[in-house]
Amino acid sequence: MGLIASVRKKARPMARFGCFSIGTVYVLVGVLALLALSGILIEAADEERMVYVMLGIPGGALLIWSIVAGMFAYLLWRLAEAVTDPYEFGSDWKGLAHRTGIALTGLSYGFVAVGAARIARGPGGNGEQSEEQQQLMVSHILGWPAGPWIVGAAGVAVAIVAVAQFVVLIRRAYLLEIDVDALSRTLRRAVHVLAWAGYSARAVILAVLGYFLVRGAYRADAELVGDTDTAFDFIGGGLVGDSAFFLVAIGTIAYGAYMYMCGAFYKFETTSGAAQTSSSSS
Repeated sequence: MGLIASVRKKARPMARFGCFSIGTVYVLVGVLALLALSGILIEAADEERMVYVMLGIPGGALLIWSIVAGMFAYLLWRLAEAVTDPYEFGSDWKGLAHRTGIALTGLSYGFVAVGAARIARGPGGNGEQSEEQQQLMVSHILGWPAGPWIVGAAGVAVAIVAVAQFVVLIRRAYLLEIDVDALSRTLRRAVHVLAWAGYSARAVILAVLGYFLVRGAYRADAELVGDTDTAFDFIGGGLVGDSAFFLVAIGTIAYGAYMYMCGAFYKFETTSGAAQTSSSSS
């Protein structure tokens, strides 16, 4: 145990670096969404578009590579958490499920980091490649004997993750990785506000992305599958229109600010006893 505790302690900067990097991604995507809504500078907002925009400004490449490094650091930290179990979830089926969720959270950001690195080191593009590649992959899967069922199941899984965001809020699981005892009353309130706004926005976007997959599977049409930018456009339609778009964009920025709070006040282990909250809070 002494060795494990020592390794975790030395690796703590990876967690902070990762949280700040992920927070920056969400803040930038939210800001780009607001700019797209107002018709300023860009017409779309997603992680890939963010990379292209940042590469076009002085020092942008350095920032992108710093974010990529931070995401990989966060991936390694989350995998270490899953193995060493600092929150004492245990090794029963429920504990293993929580720890698996921790690992999958890290892996999800690892995939984003790989995509960002691919763009940063490659030739310029128009920001549409990610969605086109996704649609090509879905089109290929739809051609399999059980392809529509696979794509549909993926959509349902994404929708379940969207619902899980609200479970995190209801159970206040977003406090798992924040040392609230180190915060003033004002900062504690800020954490709650940022978490509720941020996780709600994430839930809405994930629900829309899940819907895209289910719709594409049902109609056997890969072009109905979209990315984050398409989700923002979808949210901006309907009865509430730009108001919903604006709120989700603000919520995306709020989630980034929440991740900054995680980076500044990360709770690296539980005090005593088994953890009582969900592990997939970030």
